[in-house]
Amino acid sequence: MKKCVFSSILPFFRENHFLPDNNFIYYIPPVSFEFFLDKVNGVGSLWWLPVVFWIAYFFWSRSMDYPAELEKHIKNGRAWPYLPKFWRAEKRKLIRSGNYLLSWLGNLFCACSLYYLFPYEHFVMIIVGLALSVFIEIKIRSLATKDIVRLQQDRYFQIYTQLANQARSKGKEISDSALLSRTQWQHQNDLRLADKQGRLMEFLKGEAKL
Repeated sequence: MKKCVFSSILPFFRENHFLPDNNFIYYIPPVSFEFFLDKVNGVGSLWWLPVVFWIAYFFWSRSMDYPAELEKHIKNGRAWPYLPKFWRAEKRKLIRSGNYLLSWLGNLFCACSLYYLFPYEHFVMIIVGLALSVFIEIKIRSLATKDIVRLQQDRYFQIYTQLANQARSKGKEISDSALLSRTQWQHQNDLRLADKQGRLMEFLKGEAKL
């Protein structure tokens, strides 16, 4: 007669009236690995789903989650990143959660699809599918966020050059620390005003054309 690993502690629970005192057999059936693979194969038959989630991940990263990339530059000591006003505590958590959800759903469906499409249906294809999806999503995120990162960085150094040229043309001497401080203030103030007016990207793109 089969019993689960917890059968040795059942008398304790019966004595304390947590379980009925009868001849009921407590048994946990083993999990079938074939059942798991059948489910993976069934999900993988929707082989086009990873593409849907990768497209959604691209636009989510480009329009909502890009400040996370700017935060990385701030942690590295950069002065030019500006975090938009929507990037606040509660909304930030929701946006980040949406990013992880899209990312891992894409990974899951890619792994299942590769297992389904591979003619031998070997379990290793699930691992390969996960690794492939992670690699693709890294590239997608880089492609989605590089424009906003580049535009902010270019705008910062554009202001730095303008202020340096103004000081030079007037024959004024200005220390590098003072120049950096003025550049950072003007850069952040300009982007803050554009963000408040709801035209942050339009402003950055317009300045990039100058």
